[in-house]
Formats: sequence, C-alpha cells, structure tokens
Amino acid sequence: VKSEKFQTEAVVSTQSTGGYRVVDFMTNSMNKMTKASEVSKTIEEIQKMDPTFDINAFSATLRFDIVPYVLEAYLQGNVEILENWSQERALGQFKHMLAAREFKGTIKLVDIGECEILTGVMLELGPVFMFNVSTQQLFSKKVTKKVENGEGTQEVEEQIKQVIYTIAVCRDQSMLDPTAAWTILEIVENVTNENFF
Repeated sequence: VKSEKFQTEAVVSTQSTGGYRVVDFMTNSMNKMTKASEVSKTIEEIQKMDPTFDINAFSATLRFDIVPYVLEAYLQGNVEILENWSQERALGQFKHMLAAREFKGTIKLVDIGECEILTGVMLELGPVFMFNVSTQQLFSKKVTKKVENGEGTQEVEEQIKQVIYTIAVCRDQSMLDPTAAWTILEIVENVTNENFF
C-alpha cells in the first residue's frame, strides 16, 4: 500500500511545455528526437540521484505494481487511492473519465500487457516517462430479458474489451522509495469496441 505522498500541483509551466499538455509535448518531442536518445537522457538524470535505477526493472514495476493498483482504483471509482497516486491534472482526468462513463455495470481488470516506454523528458517537476499499456477488461452487467410468458428474467451479460492507455509518470527525486516516488502526471484512455451492449 502506498505511503502518504506529497501532493504537487501538476501544472507544467509554459516555459517547460509551451502551453501543451505533457502528453502532447512529449509526443511532439518524439517527432523531433529519437526515442532512445530521450529515454537515455532521462535515465541518466535519474541515475544521478538513484544509481540503481534500471529501465527494464522500472517497466516491470509499472506493469505489475503501479498500473494495476491505479487502474483497479479507477475502475472501482476509488478516488481516495487516485488522489494518493495522481498529480492534479491526472486526478482531474480520472474524475472526468469517471463522470463521463456511460457503462453502469462492473468493470474488472483481467490482464495488463507490457508497458512500452515511448519517450522521456526532464521537466521542472522532475523526470517524466510516457508509455503505452494495453489492458483487457471484463465488462459485465445485469439485464432483464422477457420470456414467452411475459415475465422477465435477469441475466448477466459479459464481454472483454481491449482498453489502451497512454500514461505520463513523473518521479519525485527527493523520495527514496523507487515505487512511491512515481505519480501519474497525465492519462489518456482509448476503449475499443465502443458499442459494447
């Protein structure tokens, strides 16, 4: 369970990002510089404070620790956990996605794929990595179906959807815990098969 964390206002200055969202800024950066170069530079900056940092181990931490914990909290609507793991912009995005969710059943996380590091960048807030992760989620809800005598029976309809996330995470260089040091800076959700039921 994550310990009590700092709450840093996730407002990236126009000096750092030119007024774009972090995801937009980093995507634009990818068009100008190679992914490997930007990731390497960001790793070097982190290793100045944490010589043990390894990008492969970090990717595994994202996949098996951070991403499932945060996404399960999101799917369950647990804002308290999201507040503990998110900076201000990401928390607002989570709340917006929850409010906009039209599906009224339950959603469970079934599987999480590998976290593909897209790029990295150093901002005033600290080192930032952006990555894609593909998940499988089980959507289920109770529906009433009429039978021949006119009475209704309740059944559970289920379907697994692929949901892809683009996430930017930022590290607090002052924190020693290599997992708790990371917070969600921005998140974008892309649900496939929109017409589920």
